[in-house]
Parts: sequence; C-alpha cells; structure tokens
Amino acid sequence: MNHGKTIYRILITCLLLIAASVAFAQNLDNKISIKAKNQPLGEIIDQISEKGNILFSFNPQSIPVHKKINVDARNTSLSKIFEMVFTANGIDYILSEKQVILKLAKQETLPKPDLSVKQIRKFTISGTIRDKATGEVIIGANVYDMASMQGTTSNAYGFYSLTLPTGEYRITNSYIGYSPVSQVINLNKDINATIDLELAVVEMNTVVITSDPDVETKHLNQTGDMHFSPTVLKQIPGFAGNVDVLKSLQNVPGVLTFGDGSSFYYVRGGNSDQNLLLIDEAPIYNPSHLFGFFSALAPDAIKDVMVYKGDFPANYGGRLSSVIDVRAREGNQKRIGISGNIGPYTSDLTLEGPILKDKSSFIISGRKSNMNWLNLSFDDQRSYKFDFYDINAKLNVKINKNNRLFLTAFKGNDVFERYNSSRTNTFGISWKNVAGTLRWNHTFNSKLFSNTMAYISRYNYFLDISKELGNYWTSSITNATIKTDFSWYLNPKNTIKTGFEFNRHESNPGKMYYSDKEIPASLAGYYSNEIAIYASIEQQIGQKFFARYGFRLSRWSDLGPTSVYFFDANHNVIDTIDVAGNTIYKSFLTFEPRISLKYALGKNSSLHVNYNRNVQHLQMLSNSTSPFTSLDVWVPSGPNIKPQIADQVSLGFFTRIFQSQFDFSIEAYYKRLYNQIDYKDHANMLINQLIEGELRFGDGWSYGFETMLRKSKGKFTGWISYTLSRSYKQIEGVNNGEKFPTAYHRPHNACITLSYATRKRWNFSSHWMYMTGSPFSSPTGFYYVNGSTVPIYGKKNNDRYPDYHRLDVSVSYTFSKPEKRYQHSLMLTIYNAYGRHNPFSVNFNKITDAKGDIVVPANLASDLELISTSISVAGAIPSLNYTFRF
Repeated sequence: MNHGKTIYRILITCLLLIAASVAFAQNLDNKISIKAKNQPLGEIIDQISEKGNILFSFNPQSIPVHKKINVDARNTSLSKIFEMVFTANGIDYILSEKQVILKLAKQETLPKPDLSVKQIRKFTISGTIRDKATGEVIIGANVYDMASMQGTTSNAYGFYSLTLPTGEYRITNSYIGYSPVSQVINLNKDINATIDLELAVVEMNTVVITSDPDVETKHLNQTGDMHFSPTVLKQIPGFAGNVDVLKSLQNVPGVLTFGDGSSFYYVRGGNSDQNLLLIDEAPIYNPSHLFGFFSALAPDAIKDVMVYKGDFPANYGGRLSSVIDVRAREGNQKRIGISGNIGPYTSDLTLEGPILKDKSSFIISGRKSNMNWLNLSFDDQRSYKFDFYDINAKLNVKINKNNRLFLTAFKGNDVFERYNSSRTNTFGISWKNVAGTLRWNHTFNSKLFSNTMAYISRYNYFLDISKELGNYWTSSITNATIKTDFSWYLNPKNTIKTGFEFNRHESNPGKMYYSDKEIPASLAGYYSNEIAIYASIEQQIGQKFFARYGFRLSRWSDLGPTSVYFFDANHNVIDTIDVAGNTIYKSFLTFEPRISLKYALGKNSSLHVNYNRNVQHLQMLSNSTSPFTSLDVWVPSGPNIKPQIADQVSLGFFTRIFQSQFDFSIEAYYKRLYNQIDYKDHANMLINQLIEGELRFGDGWSYGFETMLRKSKGKFTGWISYTLSRSYKQIEGVNNGEKFPTAYHRPHNACITLSYATRKRWNFSSHWMYMTGSPFSSPTGFYYVNGSTVPIYGKKNNDRYPDYHRLDVSVSYTFSKPEKRYQHSLMLTIYNAYGRHNPFSVNFNKITDAKGDIVVPANLASDLELISTSISVAGAIPSLNYTFRF
C-alpha cells in the first residue's frame, strides 16, 4: 500500500512538472518588443527577463555578456527572439521548470586546434548561398566561424569557400535583411553545403536582423566603391516612379551628371566615354532611354549594382574612370511569379518562375513607354514623338552541384521623331542596344571556382533626315568576347583571382544612305582584336592589414580591311594606305598595375590607400554634350590616336559612428590623364574620311575630395554627400595651348537622400541635389560682315550655366501585409518638385514670333539681333504609379 502511494506521488509530480513545462513553453509564444543598438548581451538578457517575466540562469564567466549585438524585435515571440539573440551568437538555451538555462554551444567549449603543428590537416566547407523563397543566389553574404571570426563572403554567383583546421565549428551565414543561419559542423573532411537564408520581414510582427559588428569590421567598405541593392535603389525617387540605376549614380560622391536632357555622366574628372556599364558582364554603350531620363535597365530585372570609381579589380579593363557592374536576377526557382508597374509614362511587366523546381528558372521583363497622350504639338504645326522599349531576359540551369549555365539577353530601342504638318518625317534620332551573354560556372573542387563566358554587344545610332525617303546617317560598334575567370580560395586570408580574355571590336564610324543606298562618302570601318591576362591576390596580413594587388596585361591590335590616313604636325594628310583583311597595321602592349591597401585603425575604422593605372583603347568622338546634337562615333587607338591612360591615387578614411548606426567616409584623390582628346574649332564630325585629322591631343588632370554620411539601418535611412573637385585639360592647338576647365568641371556637388518607412505601410522618400553650373564657351563680342553677325570667342569654357539643383519626392502606400502572396502598392512621385528650370543649352537667337518673343530653337536665317536664350527640359513632373507582385 505504501509502495502504491509512492508511485502515485511520483506520477502526480511528473504530471505537474510536464504541465509546468508545457505552460512555460507556451509562455515562449508570448510577444514582446526589444530594441538594442550595439548593446552588451548581458543588458539585452536583462531586458528580455524584465519584459518577458522570465528567469535566466547562466555563468557570466562563460557567456559573452559583454559582446555587443544589434536586434530590433517588434511585437515578436520570445522563441523567435531567443533564436536571434542566443542561437545566432553560439549560445544554447534549455527550458527547465520556470527558468531558462544558458550555456555556450558545444563548439565554443572545445579546445582550439594547435595551430603550431605544421602538418595540421585542414578542410574546406564550400557551396552556394541562396534566397530561401526564390532560390536565387545571394551576392556578398557572410560566412564565418563564431569562435575565431574567420570568414569569407559569397562571390557574384553566390559561391563561398572557407578553409579551417579540422575540428568542430559553429558556422554562421548572414546577410543584411535576412535571418542568420547557424549550424554546428564536424570539419573532418571537405563539405559541400547549400545554405538558404530567409528574408526578415519588416513589419510590426518582425525582427530586423543586422550583421554582426565583428564580421562587418573584417569587410569594411572600400571608400572608392559603392554597392546598391534593390532595397537601396527603391529608397531613391526615380523619374516617373521608376527605380533607376543611372539616376542613382547621382548619389555617389565623385559622379556628376550633365543634368536634365542628357544621359552623360562623369566620374572624377573623366569624360563620359570613360565609364564602363556592364549587365551580366556584357557592356552597354548607351544605357539610357529618352535622352537619359530613364535607364535602359528594367527595375524588376536588377539584383545587384556595384560601382567602382577608385579601385578597379584586375578583371575589369577598357575604361579609365568607372565600372558600373549590374547583375540581373535569375528568376524564382520555387514558384511562378508576375510583377509589374503601371504609370503615365511607362509600364512594365515581369514574368518569372521555375522550369524544373530548384534546378532551372527563367525571368523575362519588358517595359514600354506610353507617352503618346502628351500630344507634343506646337504653333508652327510641328509635332514630336518619343517612344522606347526594352526587354531583359535570363535563363539559368543547374546541371549538377559543380556546373551551372546562365543565358542573358537584353534589347533596348529608342526613337525620337519630329514631323511637320504633312506628317512627313523631317528629323529623327534613334538608337538600339542588343547584348547577349552565355556563362558557365564550374566548381573544380572546394577551393577552385571558375566562370567562363561568351558575350556579344552591339550599339547602333541613327540620324534620320527623312525616314520616308530612306535618307539617314548611321554609326555602330560591336564587341564579341570570350573570357574565363578563376578564383582560388587558398585559405581565409589568401584568395587568388586570375583569368584571360579575347575581345573582337568592329566599329562603323559613319555611313550615309540616300534612298536606302550607301553613298561612296561612307567611312572605312575599324577592326581590332584585344588579348588580355590579369591576376590579383587578396591577402589579409595579421589582424589589421589587408592588401589587394595585381595587374592587367593586354595587347591591342588594329586590323584591316580599312584605309589609314597619316597626318603631319599641321594635321594635313601626307600618306594613305589600304590594309588587307586580317592584316595588323598597328598594335599596343600595355601594363596596368593596381594595388589597394587597407589598415584597420580600430574595431569600426579603417584607412585606405589605392593606386590604379587604367588604359582605354576605344573612345567616343563627340564634340557636344547635348543628346540632340551629339553624334556617337566610336574609334579605336591607332597610328593617329594613342591609347588613353590614367594614373589615379586615392587616400580614404572609413568609420562607423553613433553606435554603428552611421557610416562616414572621406576620400581624396588625384588623377592624371594622358593622350586626352579634344577637337579643333568648327570640327567636321559628319561623314568625314579625315575625321582623325579633326582631333587634338594633350593631357588632363583632376583632383578633389569626397565625403559621405550614410545610415542604412532602421526606419529612417539615407545619406548626405558632398564633393569638391577640379578638372582641367591642356591640349595642343586648343585654347592657345593653355589649360582650360573641362565641360564637366563642376567644383561643388552635394546630395541629400532621405527615406522613412512607417509601421503603417507608408514610405516617404526625398532626394535633393546641387551642382555648380557646367562650363561652356560663350562669345565675348560680335562683328558684322556683309549684313551677317559673327561671334567672337575668347578662352574655351569661359562661362557657366546657372547652378543646377532639383528636389525629387515620393510617397508610397503598400496595401497588403508582407506575408500575403499578392503585394501591391501605389506611389506618387514628383520629379523636380519645386519646378526649377535648369538650362541645358544656351542659344544666341535671332527669331521672334508674332508677339515679339524669342523662339527656341533658333532659325538663324533672320537678320534680327542676336539675343541670348536658354532651353530647359521642364518644370515639376508628377507621376502616379501602381505596382504589383504575386
């Protein structure tokens, strides 16, 4: 009987314990709010204990209570908070009655491997990091060991490789905006692991995940680079409600745009043709629609944008000033999705989905202008038509764990036409971009990764005199390339990258057609081959010093068939030769050393020093900054045109301030440019077989400093930037051989971009920019000959346009909750909100209408006096856009 009572008491006690445990476990579903910015773990534990009414038990000598972490949990369950605060930081938690016991994960208590043993075995964990919802790879994700903080980042194809001594490790994978994933692995052999990261949904019931500060310190940004993710791009008000890569460049210190009505942009004193824009590694020669108001890259097709303006990796070549590397999305590998944007100026639609789930996917995105409703007609019975479209498509196939194929296609088309009253086409400008890339990713082993690609890119430019009669002028450039890159992840402190490429360039500098028949005055074409090899080493020396150094060696060859003209010192023709097909008539061998050094001054600060030499063999000949009067002619280096060369040095400082909530950077640079091109007075650029005789050559130089304060975490984000710069040229035969400011010499450039996301689904954004007015040459006087007025010019670029400034604002409302499959929102955007008229052209006009007002543009056939007038694009431009995704 006593024995039965004992058993009965034990059963009752067990049931009570089980009930208490269940009740306590249910308490973990309770929701609280915790906000910590770079605070010690111990203080965060105290907050959870107080708000969640939970008792913690742990040894403060073994738990890293002083480690500073970030977490923003709003109305979130305790179990989710435990996962983010404890599990992600290598801490296990055990539920025991009415308390939570904390202890270090098993890996933390293991003795560290004896690194003094020379023959210690090492193994590698490698694989791909993907978005869990879509299966798309994630670029730049962190992969690191929690104990030693040794780590790496995923490359442009999501591949990572981390080599460590044999042992047991807690490996954490993280990326800003995603929930981190930690796993304990026994590294006693090479391991291949695909990691899926899940988006951290930003809403009231959410946890905002930020990167571990210790990991970020190991990968502090280069001051000369800037990264744009889709999230950042969406914070910047674009023209007519469109996310725009080219407009976003206005926010990068050191990058200047000409202004409204032009697609040209200038980086650190370099000309507009010295910038390389790539989409999935294929160059796009004119990446704009509507003369620069829209980017030719569809917003929904973009995954990642990287801007290099001071420190080019060795695998990039062919331009002096910048590289804009745009990576396109691969498409959802999990489910079919449709997204789109409907607006008054453009509409776009994107379709994506799997072909074989988790094996292959596709995405196709198209955009079309719908501006016919504008009815651009004028009193003189002239009317104008603007029209453009672009298509971005991509297919990716995972053959097996070691091989993957990507196929990318891009096409863009622009047409600007002017009609008279009889609807006869009297004038027109149009351009076309076509590009296609085939890439093959191959993993040889856990440390060696390769990417082999072939691409072709073509750009055509047309100047229509009469489309009905088939009278037009055209130029074009075509580039075909085969390229292979190798990445060897030797160990966490040493990565070697090398590769080679072969380029074929064909350029048509201008052909004239009458009645669709080519006339004899058409110019001979250019044909060139380029072979290049390159290599670089990324090396961490000790705990504070990082170096990246390498070189690029290229050989450029000009080939026939063509006609080559030779000029004397006075630019008169002295000889002509006809070159047979595939015969080399000129070649250049160039060496481009590059080195970047980074020194960590502390946990959140670093100092950067860079030197780059870049060589450019292709140049665009155009003596105008206006898209309405410029003619795009691309020519290679040759007997009369030496390769352009730029030497650039920069010194920068980067730090995180205010509890790591703000990034601050400042950088000074000096760039020396050789063999720069300008033009003689009144140069003839149209159908001129002796066009190279119209060119003048000399040197240039630019210098300045750039500063930026950026906040990328929290509901309120944005940045403030300012650039002070100078840019000059000195060209023999131009401006009497004296130095003169370039057309993009704009000393002061400031930008403020702000974004605020509320908890009520509202998002507010604004962007304000200011630039000193662009220089131009204006007459210093006039004289009269036989009744005609002739201007007298003084020094080159002796005058300036008025200063440029503009405010763009946008407000959007999201109708659906984040967890819903159908997402839709409405956005109101006002471009140039306060209606500033920024001139992009100045005319000395002689024509008046019946009221005596000056007519713009001018017809100089009149005898009236010359009067200075200017042209600006427009005042405030509103747009209301509806976007959807499901």
